[in-house]
Amino acid sequence: MPRKARKLSSTNIYHVMIRGNRRQDIFLEDEDRFRFIKILKKVKQKGEYELYAYCLMSNHVHLLIKEKNDQISRIMKRINISYVNYFNKKYQQIGHLFQGRYKSEPIESENYLLAVLCYIHNNPLNAFIVNDLKEYPWSSYFVYTEKSSRQAFLIESEDILSLFSPNKDRAIDLFIKYHHQNILEKNNIIELPEENKKYNQSLINEREAKQYLQNYLEKYNLNLSNLKEKEHQSHRNNLISYLKLNSNLSIRGIANILRVGATTVYKIQ
Repeated sequence: MPRKARKLSSTNIYHVMIRGNRRQDIFLEDEDRFRFIKILKKVKQKGEYELYAYCLMSNHVHLLIKEKNDQISRIMKRINISYVNYFNKKYQQIGHLFQGRYKSEPIESENYLLAVLCYIHNNPLNAFIVNDLKEYPWSSYFVYTEKSSRQAFLIESEDILSLFSPNKDRAIDLFIKYHHQNILEKNNIIELPEENKKYNQSLINEREAKQYLQNYLEKYNLNLSNLKEKEHQSHRNNLISYLKLNSNLSIRGIANILRVGATTVYKIQ
């Protein structure tokens, strides 16, 4: 059966995720993470792509990539093959390290770009690995929030910060607040200055999220209790994915309105 064609992005920007085969760890120690970042740099230096964000978790990786001189499929092939060769040689393994093809989601607007970037950076926080994003060394969050960074040349941070404010210090402050809106206890709404509110318009609040949920359930003739049933898990997962990327609700907030466990919400990408 032929593979389903990937959706192409008119902006050439994609949210890419690669996961360990059978959810196995793909980074066993810090040296592995350093090597993966080194590979990102090497491929990027050839002018193949621009990178807006990354986050290395134990068994998966998130990247926010813009195609430049090559297509996303070839970019990811070079990155993946290089890392798999390193990993298998180091740990004397053979076979597949990654679970199938990489996943990619086209980014079509600035608002969605910022929402995905925030989601990527918040992964270690949502996984309860750290209590503060700045404590996690294996994401690009610190590149945006520190004035000097060893990874500054890897990330197009200026492009993103300019979306918040032309003043860099003010942009960093708004960038941090924007990320924290995803972890506030209630409603998670950060008031941006009037000139910056356009960057927050796409994130729906709790009331709008509940309306979306109601419309979705009516469309498919479902109720909330159905979402806990195995035959309707795909609907549950669709709702979780949509709300994680398009609302300003926390993991707990999404779990509450869907009446599912917070762990379930966290696991769904």
